[in-house]
Amino acid sequence: MISNVNFTKKHWDYIDKTDTSWSHFDECFIVLTKTEELPSFDAIPRVKQLVQKLTEVANVNKVRAIALRFPDIHWIDFELELQSETELSHELWEIVQNLVIDCEWKLRDDSGEKWYFHAEPVNRFSKLREGSRVIDNSDNKQTLTGRQISSSHLNLVVG
Repeated sequence: MISNVNFTKKHWDYIDKTDTSWSHFDECFIVLTKTEELPSFDAIPRVKQLVQKLTEVANVNKVRAIALRFPDIHWIDFELELQSETELSHELWEIVQNLVIDCEWKLRDDSGEKWYFHAEPVNRFSKLREGSRVIDNSDNKQTLTGRQISSSHLNLVVG
């Protein structure tokens, strides 16, 4: 169950009489999700292992896994940044596809949940779309490290 809390300035007019940071906000949204309704975070170590395996494929420089609908991590794009002046051969692409499909279906079998993985070779990493989040990056930068939920305005860690 998701709860929405919406504080607007008109409900907090009395705060305007003070000079605090609360008197300068326009609008704030907080979305709370019960921990039992969060996606299976046991998948994150498997995603990290897949990122590591994909990084070991020839001509692949870096890999990052992006949850497209975070905090729901069932839709994940894997971007494979290739080494400069290289491409993936048909055989290498088949290896990538087999690794991704094997991981996706193993998660489906073990969790009973549907997973949707997509791999794509790129010359450089794309800009993240709104609502997406990097789950793992072969550079180990900005990765999800547990039951952490965050946005640009709010960061909650569920213990």
